[in-house]
Amino acid sequence: MFPIHTQHIENTENDIIYHDHDSLEFIYCLHGEVSYLINGESITIHKGEAFMINTHIIHARLSSTAHLMTVSIERETFSMHESLLSYFDSFFNHEHAPYIVIHDHTIHALITKLYGLLNIPEMSPFLILSSASELVHLASTTLPESKPLDDYDKMLEMIHYLRDHLSQKITIQDMADAVSICRSRCCSIFSQYLHTSPIVYLNELRLVHSTELLSKDYSIVSISKMCGFSRPSYFNTQFKKRYHMTPLEYRHSS
Repeated sequence: MFPIHTQHIENTENDIIYHDHDSLEFIYCLHGEVSYLINGESITIHKGEAFMINTHIIHARLSSTAHLMTVSIERETFSMHESLLSYFDSFFNHEHAPYIVIHDHTIHALITKLYGLLNIPEMSPFLILSSASELVHLASTTLPESKPLDDYDKMLEMIHYLRDHLSQKITIQDMADAVSICRSRCCSIFSQYLHTSPIVYLNELRLVHSTELLSKDYSIVSISKMCGFSRPSYFNTQFKKRYHMTPLEYRHSS
């Protein structure tokens, strides 16, 4: 119906790797506490608290025992009229804060309401759009401006490049060439925003992608190749180091 997505998350055992998306993500903590890393900054919310992550912001979620309700609203939700898109783009961009902690109980209630509406079969699209619009409007009124971050666009471009070329052999020079910078600057940008090296991040990205493929019918050898590992034995070793079980054991446990 609309490009709005909900998720109910409980007891996340594994960290969620640094990533970004083109939607506004609202996170409401129903129980416990959870920490996110946003542009390298640690943010923790507790039961009854919420925050919003702006569009195209690099973030990661750490493992926790929290119960979370999330609502992600994509820009295309408001594509029926150019003025709506223009309003959306004027607030949700790199010139504004990467996130906001939400203390307004009206917004908390709207997150809960929209989550509920989206999970009712054949719900009126007018009610969904009305609630989504009100939620985005209230969020926009609390979003402060922020100074643009150096090299942030290049960081995003490199992350997207890695996603699109996971099955291939990728070097630091390849990453640097993709955004027309030198190797040392590439490493510096990864260190600044992700607090890790390009190769460590790439390996983590390959492993996360492999867990998604393990839910399908691909063989372990095929998954190894699709994720860019040079040898199945190396894939097996790296996977076990990260998830404390082999790929086959992970498949059977899911």
